[in-house]
Amino acid sequence: MMIEDRERAIAYITGRICTHSNARLIRDVETGQLIMMSGEVTEDRVHVYDLQTRGYVAGSRTAGRWNLFHTSDNATIVLIQTEPGRFAGLDQSSGQWFTVMVTGRISLVRDFVPGRSRRYSL
Repeated sequence: MMIEDRERAIAYITGRICTHSNARLIRDVETGQLIMMSGEVTEDRVHVYDLQTRGYVAGSRTAGRWNLFHTSDNATIVLIQTEPGRFAGLDQSSGQWFTVMVTGRISLVRDFVPGRSRRYSL
């Protein structure tokens, strides 16, 4: 299972990529918890700050693949956009594969194993 702060960061980043929003909050739809996040998300560069963990997620896209580094956990995450609104990725620190589907302002993050999913809203 992917660690919650990494999962939330991925939901925030993919949501911003797809919506071109400058949202500063992300909400866990199941719990209602709001987390402040800020920073830059473009088609080729990511540099965001999670105020809860006080950590950055930064990286860039090369050849269609984002290589992101999460400073709170010293974790590397690979993210690939497979089609508009859909992403696949690997949290290299945990070995966890995941997918993200963005619909409107909702990002659905799904772990391949154990098959868990969670929704986040920008």
